[in-house]
Amino acid sequence: MRKPRRDESGSLPSGVEPGSLIVVPLPSGTFSVIWILEAGTYEGSGHYRFLIMDGFLPAIPEEAVLPDLRVAEAPGGAFPGRENVWKGCFFGDLPNDFTVVGKRTLPPDGHPLFAGEGTMVFQGGEDTRTQLHRTWRLIHDRPALEAEWARSEAERQKIADEGRRTRTLPGMLRERVFPGWAEMWPPRAVSEARRIFRDGTRDLIALQEKGTRRQRIAVLKRIVTELNALYDAEGCIETVEREEIVARIEELAAIVGVSNEGEALTGHRIW
Repeated sequence: MRKPRRDESGSLPSGVEPGSLIVVPLPSGTFSVIWILEAGTYEGSGHYRFLIMDGFLPAIPEEAVLPDLRVAEAPGGAFPGRENVWKGCFFGDLPNDFTVVGKRTLPPDGHPLFAGEGTMVFQGGEDTRTQLHRTWRLIHDRPALEAEWARSEAERQKIADEGRRTRTLPGMLRERVFPGWAEMWPPRAVSEARRIFRDGTRDLIALQEKGTRRQRIAVLKRIVTELNALYDAEGCIETVEREEIVARIEELAAIVGVSNEGEALTGHRIW
């Protein structure tokens, strides 16, 4: 994960420092807690790396409760040999209602908790709140959440069907994919992701006239396999990137008459 440049022109909210325990109010009326590993400024706004503590609290925790909090496990687990903890980071200002409720001593430098691998990159403080609330809903409001997902999937399928009627593989080959990645990830990682999709799209074009369905599926699955290798090397696929990648694979699949229903094409991803 890219380490931000320090920028002393910005400032941090009072009391926020490495080791701070910060409460995050959720729309459900419950509260999550994050444990700050690093707090700094970047281009005039904040940058925070943190661990997410396990559980959802009915009220802002009292000081006596804080020592009992433990670090949550990463959604989906972790690679063998890595700490199975939920790490996060974001650039931007800390929302006003994210408040410091205590402090816990951090482990020494070099501890696995500080490793960048497996860190989930949130799109800001509010996105952090949104993802934590979604986790709460998976536990306590799953039927309604799954119904929303089904409606979203139906809408995405409608858009994909429209895209199949209007988009072409040569047109997609000319598109510059993932323009926002350059703001977060090293140029080599962005270039490799683009190369993977460029080669895959070219292969699908070559298969348009005489290729078999099995060959087309193999190309689409190969894109995911190569992205797995990129993720393992660079750790550059988080929530937003994952959604962009899956959407583009599904667009390619729709053009060549293949579906990703049940993640038939992307189910072997590790990101």
